[in-house]
Amino acid sequence: MNFLCDVLFKVSRFILICSSLLVSSYIYAVEMPLTSELQQLFPNASHIEQEDKDLSIIPVYRFADIVGYAFQTAEIYPVRGYGGKPIDIMIGLSPEGRYMGFVVIDHYEPIFMKGDGPQRLVNYMQQLIDVPASNNIYIRGDNQKNLTGSGKSTYIDGITSATVTTNAINKTITKAARAVAQAKELAGYASQSHYIPKMDHFEKLNLSQLVERGLVKHWPIYKQQINAAISDKQLGYPSQPVSVDNQLPIAELYAAYFSHPLVAKNLLSDSHYQDWLKYKTEGDQYFLLFSKGLWKQQPFSNFLGLKQRNTEVIRKKVTDFNIGLPGSDWDEITLYRVPPVATFDPLARTKMIFKTNPGINLYDDFQLPAEDFTAELNKEANELELWQELWQQRQNEIALLLLSLVILSILFLNQHFAVLNPKIFHKIRLGFLAFTIIFIGYYAQGQLSIVNILTVQHLWIEGISLTSFLLDPIVSILWCYVLFSLILFGRGLFCGWLCPFGAIQEFAGLLAKKLKIKRWKIKPKWHNQLQKLKYVLLIGIIGASFYSLALGETLAELEPFKTSVTLYFIREWQYVIYAIILILLAMKVHKFYCRYLCPLGASLAILGAFPIFNWLTRRAECGSPCQNCRNNCEIDAIDKQGKIDMKECVQCLECIVINYNPTLCAIEVADTKRKSKQSKQASNIIASTVDV
Repeated sequence: MNFLCDVLFKVSRFILICSSLLVSSYIYAVEMPLTSELQQLFPNASHIEQEDKDLSIIPVYRFADIVGYAFQTAEIYPVRGYGGKPIDIMIGLSPEGRYMGFVVIDHYEPIFMKGDGPQRLVNYMQQLIDVPASNNIYIRGDNQKNLTGSGKSTYIDGITSATVTTNAINKTITKAARAVAQAKELAGYASQSHYIPKMDHFEKLNLSQLVERGLVKHWPIYKQQINAAISDKQLGYPSQPVSVDNQLPIAELYAAYFSHPLVAKNLLSDSHYQDWLKYKTEGDQYFLLFSKGLWKQQPFSNFLGLKQRNTEVIRKKVTDFNIGLPGSDWDEITLYRVPPVATFDPLARTKMIFKTNPGINLYDDFQLPAEDFTAELNKEANELELWQELWQQRQNEIALLLLSLVILSILFLNQHFAVLNPKIFHKIRLGFLAFTIIFIGYYAQGQLSIVNILTVQHLWIEGISLTSFLLDPIVSILWCYVLFSLILFGRGLFCGWLCPFGAIQEFAGLLAKKLKIKRWKIKPKWHNQLQKLKYVLLIGIIGASFYSLALGETLAELEPFKTSVTLYFIREWQYVIYAIILILLAMKVHKFYCRYLCPLGASLAILGAFPIFNWLTRRAECGSPCQNCRNNCEIDAIDKQGKIDMKECVQCLECIVINYNPTLCAIEVADTKRKSKQSKQASNIIASTVDV
C-alpha cells in the first residue's frame, strides 16, 4: 500500500512539474505583448516569439499556431528613395508567402511628408494585400519588358507625381519579402547564386596562399580587442583603437568557401577530395570553419555569426562527412551547408560577428575574389539596379529632354544671331517656356527644388553613395546640365528657361499685360533689401537641415513647386492658396517669387556668380546716358551704370534684343537720326551749289 502511494505521489509530482512548465512557457509567450504595429498587421494574434532575432524576423502566433512573420524592410533590404534615406516599412507575411499588411515606420519622401501624404502611401501599399511575395509589382501602364525578376505580375495604381518613391517602395517590399520567404523556407521559394566558382582552372596553393588570394579568411582574436569591446560597452562610446602589435592571439579562425574547387582540392588529400565530390549536393554551398583555441571550453563556431545584407546566413552543420583536414593542431573543424533558401551570394560582402559576451561583439568581414567566379546565366544575375530600371522605363522622356537641351544650348551659343528678328525670337522663347511648363514640369516632373540639394548634402555628409540622385532621370539630367551651365552662363539659363514655376510666372505677367493690369514698380531701396531675403531663407533651410532633415524639408515648403507643379494644385487648401498668391503677385511684380523668395535661385546665384562667358553685350553709352535696357529689364538686374548683375539676371536676352535692333536701341535710333540729319544737310548743300 505504501509502495502504491509512493508511486502515485511521484507521478502526481511529475505531472504537476510538467504542467507548471507548460503554463509558465505559455505565460512567457503571452507576456511578450504585441506592439501597435504588429496588432495592425495581425489583429487576431496572441503573442510573438523572438527566436529569429538575428534574422530580423518576428514570428507571430495565435496560441500554438503561427499566423505569419513580421519584418522591417530597412533591416533586410533597404532601398533609398527620393528623400535619400531608406524607406522603412514593417510588413506582415503569411505562412503561405502572401502580404498581410504594411505599416510605414520611417521615411523621408518629401511628397508624403505633409497633409494626407502618409495616408496616400498607406493606400498605395494596401493594393498588395493577399498578393504573393513572388509576384513582380508593376504600376499600371508600365512596360513589363523593361523590368526583371521571376514570378507572376501584379499591376496596381500608381501615385501622381511619385514615380521614384513608388518604384523604390516596390523594390524594397519585394526584395525584403522574398528574402524572408526564402529564409523561412516558405513554399515555392528558392534562390540561385548569381555567381558560380570557375571549375576549369587549378593551381597548387597552400593555406597562406589561399588566405592571400581571398578564398580563405583568417581572423585572429586578441584579448585586447575583447577587453576594449567590454570597455566600450560600459562607456557607451568607442574608445581608441587597440594595438595588438607583438601580441599573440588567443584564438585564430579560418573561414573557407569550400564550394570552390581551389579551396577543397588544396585543403584535402586526393582521396578525401574524391569522397567530397561524391558527397556534396548540387545547389548547396559549403563553408569550412577551422580554428585554433577554444572559447569558454566550447567550440569557437558556437559564438560566430555570419551575415549578408543585415540578414543571418542560414547554415547547418554537416555531421555525416569526415573532412580529414591535414594537420593535427586544429582544435575545431566544422563544415556547414548553406542551402539555396539562404540566398547567399558568394561575391557579396559577408560580415563576421564573434559574440564574446552578452551584448559584446567583435566584427570583421570578407569578400571572395570575383576573378575566381563566373556569372551564372539567369534572370537574377542580370537584374538591374532600381535607378537603371527607372532610366529604361523613361527612355522616350529622356530623349526628348536631351533634344530640348541641345536646342537651348545652340540658341544660347548663337544668341546674337537668334535675336536679330525680335518677333521670331519672342515666339521661340514663349514656345520653349510652354514646353518647360507642359513637358518638363507637368509631364516629366522635372521641377528642380532646394530639397534636391538637401538630399545630396545629407548623402555626402553621411558618406553614402549618391546613387539615390539617379533615381529620377529627368531631375538628374537637368541638374547636371544646370550645374554645367552655371559655369558657362550663370544662373539665368535655368531660372529664365528651364524652371516650370518661373515660366508660369512669366505667363502670368503676359496675361496681366493683356488684361492691362497696372504693375507695381518696387523702389530701388526696397528692391535691394528684398533681394537679400532669398539668401536669408536659403541659410535658414540649409542650417535647419543640419539639425534635422525633416525640419529642413518642412521649411522647404516655402517653395510652391510641389503644390503648383508636382501635385497639380491638388493639395491641402493652405498650400494651394499660398501658390496662387505668388502667381497673382507675379501679375503685379514681374517674377516676384524668383526675385525675392526663391532659396533655390539664391543657391544657383551664388554658384553661378562668375560665369566664364558673358555674352550680354553692353555699349559704352549703356547707363550713361542711355537707360533704355535698364528701363525694359523687368527683373531689375541692370543698374544705373548699365552693368548687369549676373546673380539676378535670368538671361531672358531682352537686352540683347534691344542692343541688336536698330529700331529698339536708343543709341542706334539716335545715331540713325543723326546720320539722317547729316545726310539731309549734305543734300541741301549739294543742291544749293548746283543752283548757283
